[in-house]
Amino acid sequence: MKCPRCDTIITEDAPVCRFCGQDLRALYHARKLSNAYYNIGLEKAKVRDLTGAILVLKKSLNFNKHNTEARNLLGLVYNEMGETIAALSEWVLSDYLQPEDNRAKYYIDVVQKNQSTLQTVNQTIKKYNSALKEAKNDNEDLAIIQLKKVVSLNPKFVRAYQLLALLYMKRKDYVKAAKVLKRARKIDFNNTTTLRYMQEIGDTFSEPKGKENSPKAFAKQAEKETQANTANVTPVGTYREEKKRWMPAVNIIIGAVIGIIVSVVLVYPTMQGNILGNNSSDITEAKEMLSVKEAQISTLEKEKKTLQDKADALQKEIDDGETKKSAEVEKLNNLVMAVKYYQDGDRLLAASTVNGYKDSDFTTQEAKDLLAAVSKKITAADVQKLFEEGRKAFNSGKYSEAENLLKQVLSVDEKNLDALYFMGRVYHQTGKTKKAQSYYQKVIDTDKNSARASEAKSRLNQLGVKTD
Repeated sequence: MKCPRCDTIITEDAPVCRFCGQDLRALYHARKLSNAYYNIGLEKAKVRDLTGAILVLKKSLNFNKHNTEARNLLGLVYNEMGETIAALSEWVLSDYLQPEDNRAKYYIDVVQKNQSTLQTVNQTIKKYNSALKEAKNDNEDLAIIQLKKVVSLNPKFVRAYQLLALLYMKRKDYVKAAKVLKRARKIDFNNTTTLRYMQEIGDTFSEPKGKENSPKAFAKQAEKETQANTANVTPVGTYREEKKRWMPAVNIIIGAVIGIIVSVVLVYPTMQGNILGNNSSDITEAKEMLSVKEAQISTLEKEKKTLQDKADALQKEIDDGETKKSAEVEKLNNLVMAVKYYQDGDRLLAASTVNGYKDSDFTTQEAKDLLAAVSKKITAADVQKLFEEGRKAFNSGKYSEAENLLKQVLSVDEKNLDALYFMGRVYHQTGKTKKAQSYYQKVIDTDKNSARASEAKSRLNQLGVKTD
């Protein structure tokens, strides 16, 4: 343990520093509090109360930033919630504070060795940020498409589940929202945001306490009331007409015959005209209905085309976004490589790997923190040292290593004649003649009167390229 004032190594039980006289009792008390909060965070993590674990572990680090056990556990919790970059940031800082006997090295190696995982992490972050932007712009359809892709790539990304559920709730699709929140809660059981959304869904659609309000119960109750209202009604007897004599029956038959004759003579022509008129009216009405249906079909076809155009536009936007991500993935991979060099003690190579990168090249604060940690101002002496290492690798036949080192030099000083010439030599030796010619020509174009330019011309002549 070190004294916080003079940075001298002291014993664990010393009440004061024997060099500067600093009272160490407060330091011991802070360490005890840090360990206590770490134990609480560990218990919360075991029962998947990840949000609570993060809050407690941050308190532990506030009391003792050198508590690497708490910092490593915080990284694991972040990783379990799908926040891989945040986890990597904690592990790198932990390894920096305690280089020896630290499990953070293992966690970092696991992430670095799986390049596909890093690429997936970068894609999910980009897609999540894009979905968040589209959601703020009320473009819910595209946001939902992006978030579905995010949770399929990273099934532990709690924030993506929460945003997807919120969009479903906005569209009043509470069933889908509940399913998404249920998946989020399996990852982080006591997340307050997830619980608040679930409570809002429950308040919106509360189920009846009993079955008395169900449609089936209501139908049975109506049937019972109907039976009760008709139970005391006495049935009415059937009516029977008295028998008549035969003479009135004859008169009725004669009247019926006369009525038929009158109907045929007077009523039938009128009925026929009405029938024809009705038929004509029916035909006209059918034509009108046909016109309406045709108009509806035309409208539906236009709507279908409009929707298809929108879908094509959304797909094009997604495809364009995927194309833009390749450079961003490469930057993230280079940042991880720089962290690896930094851990191995090669600070210069780490800095040259990310030379020229800015905070704006990365979207997450964790990546920006990593960039700041491994960056270093590169001097002319540093550039010369990198070149010497590259030339040494070339002379040893390690062409791949030489190519990488020389590229680092050119990323800092693109007109370095020595680096340009030996890049040409690397490609010349590996049979990549077109690239070799390109670098030899760059040497000549940069300074045609230099000694390196003369050597480059000689190499071009060997390749059958004529020079002035």
